[in-house]
Amino acid sequence: RSGQEAYMSIWNVDVEPLKKTPAFRQLALGTWDAPRNPEIYGILEVDLTKAQEWAAANAVDGVKITPLHMVSKALGMAMERYPDLNGYVRFGRIYLRKSVDIFFQVMTPGENGRTDLTGVRIAQINRKSVHEIATEMATHVKRAREKKDLDVQKTASMMKLFPSFIVRWLLNLVAFISYTLNIRFPGIPKDPFGGAMVSNIGALGLDTAFAPLVPYSRTPVVILLGQAKPRAVVVDGTVQVRNVIRLNSTIDHRFCDGALLAKMVKVVHDAFENPDEYFGRPTASAAKPSAESDSNVADAA
Repeated sequence: RSGQEAYMSIWNVDVEPLKKTPAFRQLALGTWDAPRNPEIYGILEVDLTKAQEWAAANAVDGVKITPLHMVSKALGMAMERYPDLNGYVRFGRIYLRKSVDIFFQVMTPGENGRTDLTGVRIAQINRKSVHEIATEMATHVKRAREKKDLDVQKTASMMKLFPSFIVRWLLNLVAFISYTLNIRFPGIPKDPFGGAMVSNIGALGLDTAFAPLVPYSRTPVVILLGQAKPRAVVVDGTVQVRNVIRLNSTIDHRFCDGALLAKMVKVVHDAFENPDEYFGRPTASAAKPSAESDSNVADAA
């Protein structure tokens, strides 16, 4: 058709059917619907050199500082400065959380020698020092592994009673009441997953992986920390070997765009380049870990 005819047509797109569709493509068409997933993925490589020097210079007896603690502090500061990512959707509108809370995945001994997963949430993480985060996390992780976290245990025990299709329905019901209606659900911790999830896959020897967003958590960002490894880094025009960790991120695109992510990434990057300014010095409370704290507890995974 001529350009004028195409312009005057009622059809939105001038198309023609694909002839002789390959069998594999026909199978693919029958397998997947149109894309509706808002997830975007990205990897940020962080040079740990200055941060590890800071941790060594600010060591406190009984408190073990790891990249996980420093990354979570930097993430909390980024979410405080740019809060658009710290929210969830209810009734088609974004609502922002007033508290910056982060949920950490934790490996625990399961039945028959298998490994199970649970988690701990640290509230108002942006207001806590790296040492306070490390101390609180060690305490929570110890309680979780000793199965002393009653709220988590009760919820897990309840879900084990039902088949998977009922569990999905229950989780969606709890999420609807807790988040869409914003009504506290009896027996469920308040906003248990916070505004971000962080998991340390480096403890498993892994370097790069991405986690899916968890629909019922109403959490728009999940970060997996890879294993810290020596890598070639260009510093002042020369190639040097530095200890580098990868932050593998899955983010809900409904809450942010590239411009906002760039600003948040800059906060995290600046924190590791200027740890004295961003992480500060140990506080008095961090210098005296509680008796429940166990510095030998492994990182959350």
